[in-house]
Amino acid sequence: MVRPLTERTANMAKLDAPLPAGFAKAIQQLVDQRNREGGPGHRRLYPRDLHEEALRELIGRAEAGEAILFLAPPSAKVRKSFWIDQDLKHGVDRLATEHGVTRTAVFVTALHTYLERQQAPSS
Repeated sequence: MVRPLTERTANMAKLDAPLPAGFAKAIQQLVDQRNREGGPGHRRLYPRDLHEEALRELIGRAEAGEAILFLAPPSAKVRKSFWIDQDLKHGVDRLATEHGVTRTAVFVTALHTYLERQQAPSS
């Protein structure tokens, strides 16, 4: 489904990255689940919303001083374009520079840790 245009769309930046097998499907399943579970006033979610959530969480953890072990991105030749908030992309750039990794490593690590947390059994 195509995301409707909004004011937010004007503040977008492109991030190109290959994703490990299964990541896109796992994110879409979470989007579908959260949209099904949404109650009154629920704003429809799209994969970009979860990508941004994952990146914000990782950046927040790093800024709080948590040691982050970055994952090596897949060596796939096919890269996909992801559109994220421009300010968030600056945060990705800053984190990548501070830790000497690529933006793709930041993105893959953010999605991986986010998916692990979302799929972990509740205590």
